[in-house]
Amino acid sequence: MRTETEHRSTDVDGPHDAQGWKRYADGARVHRSTCTIHDAEGCDGHCGPAPVAGAGHQPSYPDVTIVSIGRLHDEDQGPWADVLQRATIALDLREHFRDPHALSADLRRLTAHDPLVRNTVMETPGVREVLAATALQVRGYLAGPNPAPLTVVTQCAGGRHRAATTAMALRAVLAGDVEQAAAYGLADAARQFTDRALAVELVHRDLDKDVVDRPERETHR
Repeated sequence: MRTETEHRSTDVDGPHDAQGWKRYADGARVHRSTCTIHDAEGCDGHCGPAPVAGAGHQPSYPDVTIVSIGRLHDEDQGPWADVLQRATIALDLREHFRDPHALSADLRRLTAHDPLVRNTVMETPGVREVLAATALQVRGYLAGPNPAPLTVVTQCAGGRHRAATTAMALRAVLAGDVEQAAAYGLADAARQFTDRALAVELVHRDLDKDVVDRPERETHR
């Protein structure tokens, strides 16, 4: 079963702590193998065994990078602040798909690492169809005569629910991970990628940030 490649940084081979978390210059902690969240307590099983780097190890770069973002954090600084300007494909989920933040106070404090949030997002009519269509877009780009890495951005308001959940689902599909994709109702879409062996990186820019309280009239977005 494939997982996403390691989160990139200018400090690709930087130091790790005793628990295997990589320390970056911006203060973030990221699991050295696959996990792109910044809190060890929140790791939900996407991590895999740490790769063994030989003496001639060179950092590899993904075929597809999927970045989930919350547009309410667009003013924040960081390595992914300008990711929309670099996106090959950008999915804006704010207007067309219901926001778990607005559905209940219980969901508001949860994130895409919680099954209740993932189920709420994926059961929204149209979400699976959009992700399956996005996977076909990726196949089209990769079939072009000038292959180049792709960046796919999923967007919602706060970055903790819709954007993060759909990014996780799309990663499973593009990595050809049928078992994981089935949990999102996208097993058929993933089967189209089982023979591609794509390196897929998943980055959650805003998933671990605090909940942004906003006026009631805005919570539908």
